[in-house]
Amino acid sequence: MLIAIQTIKFIISILPKKYHLRLLGVGVLLMLNSVLELLGLGAVLPVFSVLLEDNVVEKYAWANWMYSTFNLTDERQLIIILACALFIIILLKNLISLVIAKVNSTFALGLFKDFAVRLHKHYYREGFSYFKTTNSNIVVRNLRVATSQFAKFQVLGTLNLLNEFVVLTLIVIFIAIYNFKILILLAITVVPPFLVFYRWVRIKAIEMGELTNKLDPILGKNLFQSIFGYVDVVIMGAEKHFRKNIKSNLDDLVDIDIKKTIFNLAPTKVVESSLMLAIAVIISFGIYYLPSKTDLIKLLGLFAVAGYRIMPSINRMMVAINGMNTSRWIFAILEPLKYDRNEMASAQEKEISFHKEIKLDDISFSYPNQPKEIFSNFNLTINKGEVIGLVGPSGAGKTTLMNILLGFLKPTAGSYLIDDVVLDDTQKKAFYKKVGYVQQQVYLIDATIAENVAFGSSPKEIDYEKLEFVLKKANLWEMIKVLPETYHELIGENGTKLSGGQRQRVGIARALYFDSEILFFDEATSSLDSETEKEITSAINDISDGNLTIIIIAHRMTTLEHCDRIIEINNSNIVAYDNY
Repeated sequence: MLIAIQTIKFIISILPKKYHLRLLGVGVLLMLNSVLELLGLGAVLPVFSVLLEDNVVEKYAWANWMYSTFNLTDERQLIIILACALFIIILLKNLISLVIAKVNSTFALGLFKDFAVRLHKHYYREGFSYFKTTNSNIVVRNLRVATSQFAKFQVLGTLNLLNEFVVLTLIVIFIAIYNFKILILLAITVVPPFLVFYRWVRIKAIEMGELTNKLDPILGKNLFQSIFGYVDVVIMGAEKHFRKNIKSNLDDLVDIDIKKTIFNLAPTKVVESSLMLAIAVIISFGIYYLPSKTDLIKLLGLFAVAGYRIMPSINRMMVAINGMNTSRWIFAILEPLKYDRNEMASAQEKEISFHKEIKLDDISFSYPNQPKEIFSNFNLTINKGEVIGLVGPSGAGKTTLMNILLGFLKPTAGSYLIDDVVLDDTQKKAFYKKVGYVQQQVYLIDATIAENVAFGSSPKEIDYEKLEFVLKKANLWEMIKVLPETYHELIGENGTKLSGGQRQRVGIARALYFDSEILFFDEATSSLDSETEKEITSAINDISDGNLTIIIIAHRMTTLEHCDRIIEINNSNIVAYDNY
């Protein structure tokens, strides 16, 4: 039960305030469900009494009352009424229990949605460096698997465990009141093997959870690499290598799932065996010490009814505990949600204007855990409307500089200013509204051309008149207008239906659609042939109207022929300016 207490504390620590009242409501429903379970169990006893005993009307006041109320003339009529009443009680109990189960599941899986969204938001707050240093399969596992398993195994598992624990406690109290000897017998026969079994399973469950936690991202990585690297995999003959790795990962995961299945089934078998031992003891005890076989049958009947309800309770408790132990690794994943569950209103977002210049003032930068500085006391001023080229050998810091200019990386010293205003987090949103970014591999989604240009907009939100205008500006319109669906044409995953040059033009059109004032090109033409490069360079030149500030990283000088200035960055961080 320690894991249940830990889980409850953790749930409360990360639960948003809006869920606190709902949690209390769920707790009340759990108590109601437990009471209903006990009533269902208790409703069986009058039927047993009438079937096994004579003269129940004289013995029991409730039987006398029923005779009088319903004008009964025969005990058989009483048995029929009790049987029908038992059926109705069990039916109503089960229907109400299903409704309560639905409410509990809705609550728990609602937390799955909430936690997944909040964790996604947290990762975005971690920023550019987090996504560059964390394997994407781990991020996806955390967002999908960790949050889902937490809702199912931790939240829902805890609710089920508490429900079954209350039911079991009430049954034990009921048995103690009715016949304390049976309770002693249960404690001797059922509890010891259950505790021994639980201690063993708990250790195994934690081990399996940690193994699954490690294996899932590895399997995802091998699947992802084999799918998106199809061409290279086939040409290089690496298909068997990837399939071998995938098979090895699946073998390990299947082995773990088999063990989980066995561990979930085992409690039923352990408790069932223990109960049969108890029945054997009761029979041996009853034959010698009970006054009649009727009393023995009544005792066995009570024990059978109690066992009938105790066995699934213990089994569900064990399944819930196993699930919580198996998924306890998720605590570390969701730990950051503790600190934003009562999020203060975010800092007031500020507007930022860009009329004059972008300036890096005496900045220095080095990556974490790397003592070597990429830039030291570096200065750069880019005037509004300029077209700037960045060149230099690989590793000199061109991409790092662009990421600083994009606001993804913060200088370790110095300032980044826009129109003499230091850029800070409160202005980032306003800043990105002014920025367009075309990288070497433009990120395209599996959707239409229109949805890729108006990135992040639904089809209903797209301004199609503006869309057509920017497609013409990016020299895409002649190609698109002859397509069967024009700009509603699906382009495939990552734009597989487009050529390299067309993908780059979609990136340019995207920047223009969102009225970018500053446009960054990061090796945008490096993978293109010379003819396509000329077309993209020409398109860039066409959009440079004196108002749009353009910053280009390129290896080929031909790409930079229309630049106003070329800034050469070398390994010594010496910057040379050539005016064009």
